Amino acid sequence: MAGSADFKTVVSESDLFDMRLKAVLVASFDVSYGGENGLNQAITQSSDALANVRFVEERKMISKFFEEISLDTGMIVFGVNDTMKALEMSALDKILLYEDIDIIRYVVKNPVKGDTKTWYLNPV
Repeated sequence: MAGSADFKTVVSESDLFDMRLKAVLVASFDVSYGGENGLNQAITQSSDALANVRFVEERKMISKFFEEISLDTGMIVFGVNDTMKALEMSALDKILLYEDIDIIRYVVKNPVKGDTKTWYLNPV
């Protein structure tokens, strides 16, 4: 939340302030301007706070991932082929990807029957 003087504090502590917003309020910042300049100043000041929120979310997701692996719940798939099969079945909640993975997708169509077969290969 950003604003000038104590207005942001008065608003956030008011009974009229929605409880759902209070639950997700990360930080409060003083800005010197109104309008677009004030918005830009608030974005600049909040970048560190928002980066920390993203880091915490990612850390929770990784912890949940390792917990599922250690409990062997069957809720985790590994590898490109198994992941793509689960994706095609709409059976995925979250996907953790390696950014620089090199994968080639081959789709072969039977000209007589019309059915297709798909392979995902790592060229390395």
